Amino acid sequence: MSFGLYVRNDDDYVQIDSNNPRLCALYSGTYSATSSSTVVVSFPAPIRTTEPPCIFIRNSPSQPDILYREMTITGSPGNWTGFRLESGNVTWRPTGKWFAAVFASRSAASWGLRMWDEAGVIIYDSGSTPIIFTKATNSWSYQGMVQLALGNAYYYLCAAVGALASDEYFMINPFSRGLMAPNQILTNWCGARFNYSINRLQIYSVGTTGWSDLGQPGAVFARLPGT
Repeated sequence: MSFGLYVRNDDDYVQIDSNNPRLCALYSGTYSATSSSTVVVSFPAPIRTTEPPCIFIRNSPSQPDILYREMTITGSPGNWTGFRLESGNVTWRPTGKWFAAVFASRSAASWGLRMWDEAGVIIYDSGSTPIIFTKATNSWSYQGMVQLALGNAYYYLCAAVGALASDEYFMINPFSRGLMAPNQILTNWCGARFNYSINRLQIYSVGTTGWSDLGQPGAVFARLPGT
């Protein structure tokens, strides 16, 4: 540990330093598309990290059938300005909640504790909200081929089962691009959603061919208290 705080108790330790930053939610809000199947979200201010932020969403329970086929983070390293969500059908109008998290902090509190590293970059601010991981898995089960209005789809279920708390989200980054498919030059597009009726995260590989083994994309869930 070069710069930071190290607190040790009887059983373990708490360490907040320049080498082990915590994952904090810098910005959060709601999204709602009105005239398009794509919704664009702009951050209140650019996120200055080199790595792109982790985008967590909670698709609206009132629209449980909408598949999210793409998420693109706008901006560039050191200047991430927002993100764009696209649904899989031109008639869909996605709505829900979101937050953007990074392994960094920002000046957010007038009172509390704040720490900097050797370059003067803030590594901890007690006003920056830490996210609470609730569950994570990279295990998926193949459910078979189904027919959607969008075409043939290969359907998979996440192994994590459980109702989402009102302030719980899943990370959309691992499902923001297409999926590999056999005997194709191009990829299938990936549709993701949380199905509230069965309390499972679902993935669809939409295309003419697909694999029974999806691989091991990470499904990560987290709570953001107060949202």
